[in-house]
Amino acid sequence: MKDFKQSIKSISDCFTPELTKQFKVEMDAALKKIDINPVKELLEKYHIANFQDSIDFVEALDYCLHGWKKEHMGSKVYGEVTTSDSKCIACEHSKGMVVYEFEYIHAAAAIPMNRVVYSWDFGVLFDIRKEILHEVRVCNAFLNRKEMQRLKLV
Repeated sequence: MKDFKQSIKSISDCFTPELTKQFKVEMDAALKKIDINPVKELLEKYHIANFQDSIDFVEALDYCLHGWKKEHMGSKVYGEVTTSDSKCIACEHSKGMVVYEFEYIHAAAAIPMNRVVYSWDFGVLFDIRKEILHEVRVCNAFLNRKEMQRLKLV
């Protein structure tokens, strides 16, 4: 980690190009667990958990990681979490981002609904400038895989 003796004013002060690459790899692994705790631990590890941008990220991400669950229905991820590159189509128009997709079931639902496989996705945008992370946030408006292929962006 960077030397914290200097005054830290923003998330970018905590990163070098190497740490940014490492952070992205570790954040990808944390997000694929579909659990907010590994994400929070990673933000703590990199000393960025207390920045407002990180607090906002965790708040928005919490819905992405829990909004698909139904209480007392045995909701669980079915299969592996996959990723795909995408583009933001709203506030950060055309900026690259990563979409996390997974399928889930409500195992405790009544038959036959306990066999229905649903899908869920969410986007994460890493604001990286000159190889330095400035912010990580949830993106709510992005092109899906088919749109990316149709526009020949993949």
